[in-house]
Amino acid sequence: MDAKEPVEQAIARYTVGGFASRYEERHPNWLVDHALTAGWLWAAVWILLLVPADHFNWHHWIWFVIAIFAVLPTFGATVTVLSQTPHSHLRRSESVLGHFFSRFAGWVFAFLAWTISVVLSATIASQLQAEGKNNELTTLGLGLSLLVASAPVVIVFLWVVLLVRYSWFLSRLRGWRARPAHTRIPKAFLAEAPRTSRLIVGLAHPGLFLATCLFATVIGGLLYVDDVTINII
Repeated sequence: MDAKEPVEQAIARYTVGGFASRYEERHPNWLVDHALTAGWLWAAVWILLLVPADHFNWHHWIWFVIAIFAVLPTFGATVTVLSQTPHSHLRRSESVLGHFFSRFAGWVFAFLAWTISVVLSATIASQLQAEGKNNELTTLGLGLSLLVASAPVVIVFLWVVLLVRYSWFLSRLRGWRARPAHTRIPKAFLAEAPRTSRLIVGLAHPGLFLATCLFATVIGGLLYVDDVTINII
């Protein structure tokens, strides 16, 4: 950094807008105009690499790298868009009928979830007591083992819910079109780099984001199960 450069300008160089301005003129025109198509093609190329990966039995870490690279453009674009958009841009007027129906559906779902959790808790407690032969230490050990084994499943489930939620946010903010004419994204978003803004908004498509992220999640889950199975054997 130049000693004479103001602190504000130095900080601006390393913000999202600063990086976008530096690469604004380097994006190919076709990429800017067909960002969503390029995103699908990018994901398809990396997914097709799983064919030789499976045929030649590549190491699991290579599978992880392929899955990460397949999702990287749309994931990065989505994080950029959502991080630069205030939550207030998602708000919309709600009818009285929609308000009370959503509350009713929420209470019904909460009651069903509570009932299922009570039944499962009682069933698991009885099973643990039977397996532990009423020995407290043995039962505690079995319970902790069950907790450790179920934690990855719960984390993956919550991660999938988060992906669906983010995809829904994107559909609210920019719609489902490849090149939306009107969005709820702030007008100041990369205003100094309009071509980069079009590229990022095109890549942050709810369908592309959800499909590629779910694919990467499934691949990661299968690899985890395979590793666990191998270690047990």
